[in-house]
Amino acid sequence: MNIYYLGPKGTFSEQALLTYIKGKEGYCVEEVKTIPDIIMRISNNIGDEALVPIENSIEGSVNVTLDMLINDAEGLKIKDEIVLPISHCLIADKMIDFNDIKSIISHPQALAQCRKYIKDNFPQANIINSDSTAKAVAEIKHKYDAAAIGNARAAEIYDAKIIDKDIQDIKNNFTRFIVLAHKDSMYTGYDKTSLVFSVPNEPGSLYRILEVFANENINMTKIESRPSRRKIGEYVFWVDIEGHRCDNHIIKVLNVLNGKTDFLKILGSYPKYK
Repeated sequence: MNIYYLGPKGTFSEQALLTYIKGKEGYCVEEVKTIPDIIMRISNNIGDEALVPIENSIEGSVNVTLDMLINDAEGLKIKDEIVLPISHCLIADKMIDFNDIKSIISHPQALAQCRKYIKDNFPQANIINSDSTAKAVAEIKHKYDAAAIGNARAAEIYDAKIIDKDIQDIKNNFTRFIVLAHKDSMYTGYDKTSLVFSVPNEPGSLYRILEVFANENINMTKIESRPSRRKIGEYVFWVDIEGHRCDNHIIKVLNVLNGKTDFLKILGSYPKYK
């Protein structure tokens, strides 16, 4: 079985992947360059799996993941989740003084999670986006006025030096990753379900949907709106709820939602990460 992840080696995605497959056999790991490429790859390969980031506790949702699962990933289900603590490091090719750093390179999410740190320490630095934190570390090789933001494993892989540790603006920083497959997870008794829906554009329509969950005492752990891509001002809603789609009270709610929504898509049920 192939499992695809956002490469190259040394990304936080790789760390989450190693956590997920630890103690499991039969996985062939394959790096992919972008999240859309990952999702298209898994869509065309039944039996394989993929791991992608979906939200960060500081910067919020990874919109490309949400939008592709809502609009483009027919037949895919969420079968598991991994929550990874994120510790960013300032990394250079050689030990370097802060005053000599003219450019800082990283993935946009990492740069955003370290925004205040960068402003306080490098207000004049040129900020450069990279496809991943690991690629950023690779890009500073033989550059003696540049630093990257990445993790300690990336520094080790690319033989670089850690200049500073735990530089994220909020120390309690976590990223949630999801595992995609063509089937979701069996009932465990400690599950959650992800779904998306749209409602009629009329007063009270969203309230009436939320009331359905409240009436069945179902806890919502996430709700977020995303543009429908059809016209301006029209949205779909992503919701995570506690419970498995096979639970009787979840089945009841989903049956009610079918009659109250314009569009309803069940993205899968899976164990809550412990």
